[in-house]
Amino acid sequence: MPESAVPDLQVLCPLCKVTADPASLCCPSCREDLSVLFRLRYAGRIDFNRALEALRNGDAAAAAALLRAALAAEPELEPARELLESLSVSGVGGPDPGGAGGRHAL
Repeated sequence: MPESAVPDLQVLCPLCKVTADPASLCCPSCREDLSVLFRLRYAGRIDFNRALEALRNGDAAAAAALLRAALAAEPELEPARELLESLSVSGVGGPDPGGAGGRHAL
């Protein structure tokens, strides 16, 4: 089975040390709301999804900014890097301010 480009979501409850449920963003043991921990840990993925939505809405500049934020939060997030590079190559969303042009963190 091919390995995913992005690892599965996983956050441990700081109270119970049980793996949180990514669907409910809660601890299955104590029901503590762990949504803030998910947001902190997966900010890059969240910004990547927001960038996709911006592209669907025709806002390439906002998408490029969100992709840069996604890569700042999660430099190993290859789908975000690839999409940002394709936007930069096509001239949509403006130049890459970091001059990354390759596989470097933005």
